[in-house]
Amino acid sequence: MKASFYNIYTKNKKNILCYNTKNDVFCLLTPKDYELLRNAPAQLVQESPRVYAKLQELRFVVEDDADEYKELCDEYRAAIDNPAVCYLTLLPSLDCNLRCWYCFEKHVKGSHLTPENAQAILTYVRRLWDEHPELTHLNVEMFGGEPLLYFREELYPLLEQIQREAEERGRKASFFFVTNGVCITPDTLPLFDKLHASFQISIDGFKDRHDQVKYLPDTHEGTYDGMIATILRLTRELENTYINLRINYDDETLPHMKDLIQDLLEVDRRKIGVHLERVWQTGNFINYDNEELKSVINLWMLNGFRVSYMNLGRRSFSCKASARNQAVISYDGAVYKCSGRDFTPAHREGRLSADGCLHWEEEKLARRMSIVTYDNDMCRRCKLMPLCWGPCCQKQLEAAPEEFGRFCQKQHMELSMADYMRYRFNNACIEDSLRKS
Repeated sequence: MKASFYNIYTKNKKNILCYNTKNDVFCLLTPKDYELLRNAPAQLVQESPRVYAKLQELRFVVEDDADEYKELCDEYRAAIDNPAVCYLTLLPSLDCNLRCWYCFEKHVKGSHLTPENAQAILTYVRRLWDEHPELTHLNVEMFGGEPLLYFREELYPLLEQIQREAEERGRKASFFFVTNGVCITPDTLPLFDKLHASFQISIDGFKDRHDQVKYLPDTHEGTYDGMIATILRLTRELENTYINLRINYDDETLPHMKDLIQDLLEVDRRKIGVHLERVWQTGNFINYDNEELKSVINLWMLNGFRVSYMNLGRRSFSCKASARNQAVISYDGAVYKCSGRDFTPAHREGRLSADGCLHWEEEKLARRMSIVTYDNDMCRRCKLMPLCWGPCCQKQLEAAPEEFGRFCQKQHMELSMADYMRYRFNNACIEDSLRKS
């Protein structure tokens, strides 16, 4: 037996915290057991048999001939080719009711989902189910623009029909909205409840900062107070919802994060998670230890919130665009793979026809699908690979292999690896506590 390659260690008071990224599990070891695990696993069997048995169960130790990298490669191939799951992103509008300064998208004023294109999308979904009996789960994500601009009159009837037909066929459809939250009103809550909807709602830190970024362009009225009220209302009135509260932070935001926490103290922690993401246009954040950020993460967790930081978390591929059963369909029938670039003809990779057939630009699609995101020297030797899976296929389409290093998330991590591990461990404890509550 040998120690897993994907073990990472750091001191934690008198013990050693061990994190296995491949299996996303933690353990605490005495310094003696840690040394034996690293240098003499066979001796650990004799001196601490119960510890060894647990380490073996959790795969901190593996067979001498275990090829963990190959296991991950097999996992990746199975995930991107999984016929049981389809990832469908809809762009009901590329217009937006806000004008956040850092938004990368080119807005299309007045754009919305026509009845004809709604019918084409519904027909496409029916074709998926008819032609792929192995397809059991349709993940539908709403993006934009602001996807809720015409929710009641245009989008909801389509989603309700998809939900109804999924239930009739014994399939499952889930609905996730990436939204600024402004269009979520008390009268729409029953509709979201019926869809068992979940949300990503973005917020820009404390009230003053948020209202400088997210305001109504016609009146310059800030949206912070309404956003907080909406989050509280969703978690109180929707039984089966979940909110990923994305906090876009910069150096000005971090010192005031306690004010935002104070405004959310009454929220049901089981229905919300906090995701911290730096506004990439701000700061020089290459390999430095940000004490302010560390204290903010700790403050959220001390108040009982689950926290995610950066785009790192155990999954089976880098991003959904790598999956074969995935498409982004716009209000006008244009089809894309990547939702992280503006939706222009240059980035279009297909078109949805009126009969529900999706016609890919085969050369573009083949080039993208030929990319194995982690298949480079930088990723193969990285212990964080199971949390990341390398630069996404879109970035690799746009850059030469020698440039991949600048996309490495470790280069942009504002925590030391030791602090990152402690944060992940504490977060896992909160997750476990909420699951049991």
